[in-house]
Amino acid sequence: MSRKTLAVSGLLAAALTAALAPTAQAASPTITRAEYDKVKLGASVAKLTSVAGRGACKKTSSSGGSGFSVKVYECKGNKRYSTALFSFGNGKLELKSQSGLDGKESNGKMTKAKYNKIKKGKTIAQMHSIAGKGVCVRISDSEIRGTKSAMYLCEQSRTYGNAVFSFTNGKVDYRTQINLR
Repeated sequence: MSRKTLAVSGLLAAALTAALAPTAQAASPTITRAEYDKVKLGASVAKLTSVAGRGACKKTSSSGGSGFSVKVYECKGNKRYSTALFSFGNGKLELKSQSGLDGKESNGKMTKAKYNKIKKGKTIAQMHSIAGKGVCVRISDSEIRGTKSAMYLCEQSRTYGNAVFSFTNGKVDYRTQINLR
């Protein structure tokens, strides 16, 4: 399995975990968005542990061979249904992804007209300018070898509908909507 496949698998696992496995937010250790941001690519497992604190992250898998080892840590987020995933290759952070750590919700003011203006190639700033303040909220992001990806959810409150925009290195590369009016 290639490293890129592992990265995509890790991101999908983090998203599915956040969506399908509700976690109790008791007094157990968690990771915040600010802590997640402090753990940069190239960091060590020790850096993750020092930033997030003991008990917030658990090693979920480990493999190796041919001079390369991979260790994956999943961290319980401090927001409901939130999680972070960190994948280390030979002791250095190569992939990180999070889902739900921002804890924000859309204000429900997305429309189909706004969606139609946010085309492939638009920047995150352009999306926010077109949609309006508080309409689109980041629901997940990841970083691997200098490539940054993010997903934003924009909801419509009357007659339920929403749009999702996927960004790679700050530009829309995929978009979809359902029931927007």
